[in-house]
Amino acid sequence: MLTGQLSEGGTHGGVKDTVAFNEGISCLSCHNIESTTHLKGVASYRYEPLNPYLFFGSQSSFLNAVHDYLVSINPSQHKSDMAKDILFEPEVCATCHVQFMDKEMNDWGWVKMQDEYTAWLESPYSMQSEQAFAHSERTRCQDCHMPLVEGKDPSANSDGKFRSHRFIGANTMLPSLNNDQEQLAQTQKFLQSNKVRLTINPPNRKDATQSDKQITEDIRASTEAPAYYYLNESVKVSVVASNIGVGHNFPGGTLDINESWIAFTAVDATGKIIYESGFLEDDLSVEINAYFYRSLPIDRFGKLVWKHDLFNRVGETYKNFIPAGGSDIIEYSFKIPSWAKGPIALSAVLKYRKFNQRYAKWVLGDDYQDLPITDMARATIMVPLRQQPPVRTESAMTSYSTTTEVN
Repeated sequence: MLTGQLSEGGTHGGVKDTVAFNEGISCLSCHNIESTTHLKGVASYRYEPLNPYLFFGSQSSFLNAVHDYLVSINPSQHKSDMAKDILFEPEVCATCHVQFMDKEMNDWGWVKMQDEYTAWLESPYSMQSEQAFAHSERTRCQDCHMPLVEGKDPSANSDGKFRSHRFIGANTMLPSLNNDQEQLAQTQKFLQSNKVRLTINPPNRKDATQSDKQITEDIRASTEAPAYYYLNESVKVSVVASNIGVGHNFPGGTLDINESWIAFTAVDATGKIIYESGFLEDDLSVEINAYFYRSLPIDRFGKLVWKHDLFNRVGETYKNFIPAGGSDIIEYSFKIPSWAKGPIALSAVLKYRKFNQRYAKWVLGDDYQDLPITDMARATIMVPLRQQPPVRTESAMTSYSTTTEVN
């Protein structure tokens, strides 16, 4: 992923504090790709050297200006070099966003890892899956992560729009560390643009209270059983998380170090917490019993590979995600205490953080700072609270019981 400068002996991916090391993935990392060699990933592309204009790469500001002028008056060669046909196809994304390890790298065997391309193929957006009926046209990786934007750019189309090269996705870590507030704001806006939706199923009851008083069918207010809880009752709540806007699995990318989870709370009318899951501990880590969307890779000895040293990974003990167009149901169980005041507020929030806390503190070291947590989706419902009605005896059948709502 670097520009070719290796440490002595090639044992490390770059020489610290050099241009090549700091540059990382440069423009030519993509724009020099001429074709894909296969779709197994791990940089499976073929490069074609560009035909540089005069004074390309010069250290002189004057000669650089001359170079730019030559490009502007005759951009045909530049367009030919920089806009190859492969760049308009999702396959170019597969060259890096599909990953594996083989025996030469891990001394174990072939291990499948990240695969956004296959997840996209299996989604409704590719028009190549059994869900093709769900969309009228194909949506490519580029359409989401490189949307058309307006601006004064030489590559703009007849409408004055060009492809954004911000590559907005789910990386809130880098703009936070770089203090790039614009990139961070756009990334969080992207994450919150109805990509995943949460729904809390109301606890509609089959044992709704009835009286002996007869009423005619035409004056019934509702055909659905009412939703309420009793004091001292053990209850179950279902939360549905639906991936309605991500073109691949959610979460995508590095599932082992990304962190996405459901924060669920039940509070009474006075604000007292009845139940909570997915809260932050004092050290800003997520409590261990939260419901996570992530993977837990292990090495050949069954130990957790938590430092993202994927050459040690041979499998996973846990992997949880929502496929594109799919849903996940999460159930919470708790008891309504006798002191609770109605109504009960049930709230679920889907939270996302690039890097879990353990990995962030290790990898950032002295440069560690609290990483942003983004609320991607939220759902809240209010449930009335009632007292349990007394049990009627045969001798009391001529009278009827009522429930009292607790306020």
